[in-house]
Amino acid sequence: MKILYITAKIPWSKEESFILDELKEIKNQKNDLLIIPRNPEKKIFHKNAKNLEESGIYLPLMNWKIFILSLKEIIIDKNCQRIFIKIIKKSRSFQIKIKNIAVFPKAIYIAKKYCQKIEHIHAHWGSTPSTMAYIVSQITQIPWSLTLHRWDIKENNLLKEKIESAKFVRCISKHGKNELIQIIGNKYLKKVYVIYLGIETERQNDHEIKNSDHFENNTFNIITPAHFLEVKGHKYLIKACSLLIKSGFKNFHCYFYGSGPLKNILKKTITKYSLDNFISTKKTIPQEKLLNKYKNKEIDLIVVPSINTKDGQHEGIPVSLMEAMAYKIPAISTNTGGIPELLSNDSGIIVQEKNSRELARAIKSFIQDKNLYLKISETGYLKVLEKFNIEKNTKRLLDLF
Repeated sequence: MKILYITAKIPWSKEESFILDELKEIKNQKNDLLIIPRNPEKKIFHKNAKNLEESGIYLPLMNWKIFILSLKEIIIDKNCQRIFIKIIKKSRSFQIKIKNIAVFPKAIYIAKKYCQKIEHIHAHWGSTPSTMAYIVSQITQIPWSLTLHRWDIKENNLLKEKIESAKFVRCISKHGKNELIQIIGNKYLKKVYVIYLGIETERQNDHEIKNSDHFENNTFNIITPAHFLEVKGHKYLIKACSLLIKSGFKNFHCYFYGSGPLKNILKKTITKYSLDNFISTKKTIPQEKLLNKYKNKEIDLIVVPSINTKDGQHEGIPVSLMEAMAYKIPAISTNTGGIPELLSNDSGIIVQEKNSRELARAIKSFIQDKNLYLKISETGYLKVLEKFNIEKNTKRLLDLF
């Protein structure tokens, strides 16, 4: 099957690494894959992305060729005019309207230049990547679908119009599906499926995956691989680390890997609490290097202290948690978004959001209690193998295609 995937930036980006395993698996299952990102960055960052480069089309959001062809089509093609007018009328805010207009020319260009023999179009994100897929499908009449994550549901960029025309919509969590139904109603309920994102569990060999031996080591290593954004809740982990020290626990180190607007603020907060020797902020780490850290048991615990923000942002189900759990590294996160779907039933420890004291107690329990550590790491490992297997989940997605 020849499939067109429209992404935001991947494979030319540090972001969206959680989509890479899915794209790779689609190819592994003998499909012809074409990837066109909305606005790619300048270079490949992740090794898995490098392996997908030959399947991608590096095309800027706008250039003269795109502008001239799209302008011509809008002038002469009544169907393009109809789609353009509908998008302007149906976009629910000025900001969304401008974003959709911005991607319209590139969508026309893709429809005219790259859709020969394409059998299905799929877009990751309900924002402008799916606007592009919607336009391409309307022009070419090729069936299409979309994956919704978290913030893109709340943004509600033409969701009713998109789902009405789409073959189906995939949500990455039950929580996301419930949010979507609140927006679009039950009319299209039969089109909405929950298919989790996943990871390459086949790379794991049960005889090779061993638990951390931190109980025999001096330092307990914690990792938070997450962009420096408010929704990720880093500041509550910083406060939790301060509480750990005050209670006498000093044999730990916490590594923040990521990038984002809050980086300098977080550094100042770390210094404010005199934690520079206990917390390190580092650049976004390539996926393959992160997995090697897990494989080599350089990390003992993953903590993702996500929150619900005042403007309604929250997590889907972080793939970063799945990746660590697949190497028997236990996880702590919060009761936000779809996270409980991953960490429930002793697959991890779930704490209340924005509660640094509860977070500190959870970390302390893993440092002190070897039986708890082994139990949670094993249960989490088995949960990922069963529910978040990229081969099985991608097969479900392809069956819907």
